[in-house]
Amino acid sequence: MIEVNLHPTGGKARKGGRKKFSVPAWADRSRAAGEGRDPWTVAAVAAFVVAGLAIGGMWYAQRSDAAELEMRLEEAREDSTRLADLRVLSDSLIDRERQIRERLELVRGLDEGRFIWPHLLDEISSALPQYTWLTAIRVATPLPDLTVQIDGVAANPLAVTRFVRNLQASEYVRQVRIMGSQQAEVENVAAQAFKLLVSYEQPAQETALTPPGAEAS
Repeated sequence: MIEVNLHPTGGKARKGGRKKFSVPAWADRSRAAGEGRDPWTVAAVAAFVVAGLAIGGMWYAQRSDAAELEMRLEEAREDSTRLADLRVLSDSLIDRERQIRERLELVRGLDEGRFIWPHLLDEISSALPQYTWLTAIRVATPLPDLTVQIDGVAANPLAVTRFVRNLQASEYVRQVRIMGSQQAEVENVAAQAFKLLVSYEQPAQETALTPPGAEAS
């Protein structure tokens, strides 16, 4: 058999014994770097990693807090809108209540005064003596301080005095003042013309709200 030696050095290399394999240069550098590594460098790298983790944790926590604050802010906006609607409704109800109260006051005032004139006219009519008649009754001052002016004619001055005393005896009359009294001629007959100012007096509540004539029944 023919043998061909392809080794560059020929067969002499085999006589020297087994060939030793060398370690690559990059492995030697890595090993050298591992054996000569500075502990301060390792600590600095570790500190950098820890700082990065801490910063990341703080960023995540702040982001969570920001999301929670945004949610609370949105809830506050909704509450504010709801409270604004309730405020508008409350203002509307207050205004409605005020209008109802004003109407009730008006109705109450009308109801309280509805029997004043019937009572007062009934008292004036009942106080008239014989041979005395009235020509006019007009309002001098309105309620609540109601005063009326009464114009009339009597047969003589004594009839005028009797009429004034009868009016003063009424519980609906506080004061009667004679504004004028003079002789007059009515259809060629001598008479006494007079003007009275009568102040209305508010009697007991149950009597004031009773129609005239109801007490007797």
